Amino acid sequence: MMKLQRKHVDSMQEWGKHQEPLFYGYNFPKMNRQERNYWYQIKAFSFSKRCYAIFNLEGQLVGYIALRDIKWFRKVGELGIVFDPDQINKGYGSDSLNTFLIYYFEVLKMKKLNLKVSYFNKRAQRCYEKCGFKIVTVKLEEFEDQRLPIFQEELYLPYRELFKLDKGLIKCQFIHMMMTKEMYKKNKLSTLSTEHLCI
Repeated sequence: MMKLQRKHVDSMQEWGKHQEPLFYGYNFPKMNRQERNYWYQIKAFSFSKRCYAIFNLEGQLVGYIALRDIKWFRKVGELGIVFDPDQINKGYGSDSLNTFLIYYFEVLKMKKLNLKVSYFNKRAQRCYEKCGFKIVTVKLEEFEDQRLPIFQEELYLPYRELFKLDKGLIKCQFIHMMMTKEMYKKNKLSTLSTEHLCI
Protein backbone atom coordinates (compact mmCIF):
# COMPACT_ATOMS: atom_id res chain seq x y z
CA MET A 1 0.00 0.00 0.00
CA MET A 2 1.24 3.48 -0.86
CA LYS A 3 -0.02 7.02 -1.39
CA LEU A 4 -2.02 7.26 -4.61
CA GLN A 5 -0.08 8.71 -7.55
CA ARG A 6 -1.30 10.17 -10.82
CA LYS A 7 0.04 7.23 -12.85
CA HIS A 8 -2.09 4.84 -10.81
CA VAL A 9 -5.25 6.40 -12.25
CA ASP A 10 -4.06 5.45 -15.73
CA SER A 11 -3.59 1.85 -14.59
CA MET A 12 -7.14 1.78 -13.23
CA GLN A 13 -8.43 2.34 -16.76
CA GLU A 14 -7.43 -1.26 -17.47
CA TRP A 15 -9.55 -2.70 -14.68
CA GLY A 16 -12.30 -5.21 -15.41
CA LYS A 17 -16.06 -4.77 -15.08
CA HIS A 18 -18.55 -6.08 -12.52
CA GLN A 19 -20.86 -8.76 -13.91
CA GLU A 20 -23.62 -8.27 -11.32
CA PRO A 21 -26.13 -5.58 -12.43
CA LEU A 22 -26.30 -3.87 -9.03
CA PHE A 23 -22.56 -3.24 -9.16
CA TYR A 24 -22.41 -1.69 -12.63
CA GLY A 25 -22.25 1.76 -11.02
CA TYR A 26 -19.12 0.74 -9.10
CA ASN A 27 -17.11 0.08 -12.26
CA PHE A 28 -14.17 2.45 -12.56
CA PRO A 29 -15.18 4.96 -15.26
CA LYS A 30 -13.41 5.34 -18.58
CA MET A 31 -11.98 8.87 -18.66
CA ASN A 32 -9.90 10.96 -21.00
CA ARG A 33 -6.61 12.43 -19.81
CA GLN A 34 -8.13 15.70 -18.62
CA GLU A 35 -10.82 13.86 -16.66
CA ARG A 36 -8.22 11.61 -15.06
CA ASN A 37 -6.20 14.66 -14.05
CA TYR A 38 -9.26 16.19 -12.42
CA TRP A 39 -10.22 12.92 -10.69
CA TYR A 40 -6.73 12.66 -9.22
CA GLN A 41 -6.70 16.30 -8.10
CA ILE A 42 -9.89 15.99 -6.07
CA LYS A 43 -8.75 12.69 -4.55
CA ALA A 44 -5.16 13.59 -3.71
CA PHE A 45 -5.13 17.29 -2.88
CA SER A 46 -7.73 17.81 -0.19
CA PHE A 47 -7.26 18.51 3.51
CA SER A 48 -10.09 16.17 4.43
CA LYS A 49 -9.21 13.31 2.03
CA ARG A 50 -6.41 10.80 1.55
CA CYS A 51 -6.09 8.01 -1.04
CA TYR A 52 -3.86 4.95 -1.02
CA ALA A 53 -3.12 2.48 -3.81
CA ILE A 54 -3.30 -1.26 -3.06
CA PHE A 55 -0.90 -3.70 -4.72
CA ASN A 56 -0.69 -7.49 -4.62
CA LEU A 57 2.55 -9.40 -4.07
CA GLU A 58 3.24 -9.32 -7.81
CA GLY A 59 3.19 -5.52 -7.79
CA GLN A 60 -0.14 -5.28 -9.62
CA LEU A 61 -2.48 -2.42 -8.72
CA VAL A 62 -5.64 -4.16 -7.48
CA GLY A 63 -7.54 -1.41 -5.67
CA TYR A 64 -7.44 1.76 -3.65
CA ILE A 65 -8.52 2.96 -0.22
CA ALA A 66 -10.15 6.37 0.16
CA LEU A 67 -10.11 8.05 3.54
CA ARG A 68 -12.62 10.89 3.44
CA ASP A 69 -14.42 13.36 5.69
CA ILE A 70 -11.32 13.42 7.89
CA LYS A 71 -11.69 15.44 11.08
CA TRP A 72 -8.08 15.75 12.22
CA PHE A 73 -8.88 17.44 15.54
CA ARG A 74 -11.41 14.77 16.52
CA LYS A 75 -9.22 12.07 14.91
CA VAL A 76 -12.11 10.52 12.96
CA GLY A 77 -12.45 9.58 9.29
CA GLU A 78 -14.65 7.58 6.92
CA LEU A 79 -13.39 4.61 4.93
CA GLY A 80 -14.07 3.74 1.32
CA ILE A 81 -12.42 0.88 -0.55
CA VAL A 82 -12.57 -0.03 -4.26
CA PHE A 83 -11.17 -3.06 -6.06
CA ASP A 84 -10.59 -4.12 -9.63
CA PRO A 85 -13.58 -6.45 -10.25
CA ASP A 86 -11.16 -8.97 -11.75
CA GLN A 87 -9.34 -9.15 -8.40
CA ILE A 88 -12.18 -9.71 -5.93
CA ASN A 89 -12.61 -12.92 -3.91
CA LYS A 90 -8.83 -13.31 -3.62
CA GLY A 91 -8.44 -12.15 -0.02
CA TYR A 92 -7.09 -8.73 -0.95
CA GLY A 93 -9.91 -6.94 0.87
CA SER A 94 -9.20 -8.20 4.39
CA ASP A 95 -5.42 -8.20 3.87
CA SER A 96 -5.27 -4.60 2.66
CA LEU A 97 -7.79 -3.39 5.22
CA ASN A 98 -5.89 -4.95 8.12
CA THR A 99 -2.71 -3.29 6.85
CA PHE A 100 -4.50 0.04 6.56
CA LEU A 101 -5.87 -0.25 10.10
CA ILE A 102 -2.33 -0.48 11.45
CA TYR A 103 -1.40 2.69 9.56
CA TYR A 104 -4.61 4.48 10.54
CA PHE A 105 -4.51 3.82 14.26
CA GLU A 106 -0.79 3.47 14.93
CA VAL A 107 0.81 5.92 12.48
CA LEU A 108 -1.89 8.55 11.98
CA LYS A 109 -2.93 8.14 15.65
CA MET A 110 -6.63 8.29 14.80
CA LYS A 111 -9.32 7.35 17.32
CA LYS A 112 -12.25 6.13 15.23
CA LEU A 113 -12.97 4.91 11.69
CA ASN A 114 -16.47 4.97 10.20
CA LEU A 115 -17.84 3.41 7.02
CA LYS A 116 -21.10 2.63 5.31
CA VAL A 117 -21.90 -0.20 2.95
CA SER A 118 -25.00 -0.88 0.86
CA TYR A 119 -27.25 -3.58 2.28
CA PHE A 120 -26.94 -5.75 -0.84
CA ASN A 121 -23.12 -5.77 -0.75
CA LYS A 122 -22.80 -8.89 1.41
CA ARG A 123 -19.22 -9.59 0.32
CA ALA A 124 -18.03 -6.23 1.64
CA GLN A 125 -20.03 -6.66 4.86
CA ARG A 126 -18.32 -9.97 5.58
CA CYS A 127 -14.92 -8.40 4.95
CA TYR A 128 -15.59 -5.51 7.34
CA GLU A 129 -16.95 -7.79 10.05
CA LYS A 130 -13.96 -10.13 9.65
CA CYS A 131 -11.64 -7.16 10.21
CA GLY A 132 -13.47 -6.19 13.40
CA PHE A 133 -15.96 -3.48 12.40
CA LYS A 134 -19.26 -3.35 14.28
CA ILE A 135 -22.69 -2.33 13.00
CA VAL A 136 -23.98 0.96 14.41
CA THR A 137 -27.23 1.40 12.51
CA VAL A 138 -29.04 0.78 9.22
CA LYS A 139 -30.47 3.75 7.33
CA LEU A 140 -32.44 4.34 4.15
CA GLU A 141 -30.29 6.79 2.18
CA GLU A 142 -29.79 8.17 -1.30
CA PHE A 143 -28.09 5.66 -3.60
CA GLU A 144 -24.84 6.77 -5.23
CA ASP A 145 -25.88 5.92 -8.79
CA GLN A 146 -29.11 7.82 -9.45
CA ARG A 147 -29.00 6.66 -13.08
CA LEU A 148 -29.58 3.04 -12.05
CA PRO A 149 -32.70 1.87 -13.98
CA ILE A 150 -33.81 -0.22 -11.02
CA PHE A 151 -37.53 0.47 -11.59
CA GLN A 152 -37.43 0.49 -15.39
CA GLU A 153 -35.53 -2.55 -16.62
CA GLU A 154 -36.60 -6.16 -16.06
CA LEU A 155 -32.96 -7.05 -15.46
CA TYR A 156 -33.24 -5.47 -12.01
CA LEU A 157 -36.58 -7.04 -11.04
CA PRO A 158 -35.04 -9.44 -8.45
CA TYR A 159 -33.42 -6.49 -6.65
CA ARG A 160 -36.25 -3.95 -6.58
CA GLU A 161 -37.35 -4.83 -3.06
CA LEU A 162 -33.99 -3.50 -1.83
CA PHE A 163 -34.71 -0.02 -3.19
CA LYS A 164 -37.27 2.73 -2.74
CA LEU A 165 -38.20 5.75 -4.83
CA ASP A 166 -38.62 8.73 -2.49
CA LYS A 167 -39.50 12.14 -3.96
CA GLY A 168 -37.78 11.25 -7.20
CA LEU A 169 -34.64 9.92 -5.52
CA ILE A 170 -33.51 6.30 -5.57
CA LYS A 171 -32.77 5.15 -2.04
CA CYS A 172 -31.52 1.91 -0.50
CA GLN A 173 -30.57 0.60 2.91
CA PHE A 174 -27.03 1.37 4.06
CA ILE A 175 -25.32 -0.34 6.97
CA HIS A 176 -23.22 2.06 9.05
CA MET A 177 -20.24 0.46 10.79
CA MET A 178 -17.36 1.69 12.90
CA MET A 179 -14.17 0.73 14.71
CA THR A 180 -12.53 2.58 17.59
CA LYS A 181 -8.87 2.49 18.52
CA GLU A 182 -9.81 0.44 21.59
CA MET A 183 -11.60 -2.12 19.40
CA TYR A 184 -8.59 -2.25 17.09
CA LYS A 185 -6.23 -2.93 19.99
CA LYS A 186 -8.53 -5.62 21.38
CA ASN A 187 -8.77 -7.33 17.97
CA LYS A 188 -5.01 -7.16 17.59
CA LEU A 189 -4.43 -8.77 20.99
CA SER A 190 -6.99 -11.46 20.20
CA THR A 191 -5.26 -12.23 16.90
CA LEU A 192 -1.85 -12.40 18.56
CA SER A 193 -3.22 -14.73 21.25
CA THR A 194 -4.73 -17.03 18.62
CA GLU A 195 -1.47 -17.11 16.66
CA HIS A 196 0.42 -17.93 19.84
CA LEU A 197 -1.90 -20.86 20.56
CA CYS A 198 -1.32 -22.19 17.04
CA ILE A 199 2.46 -22.26 17.40
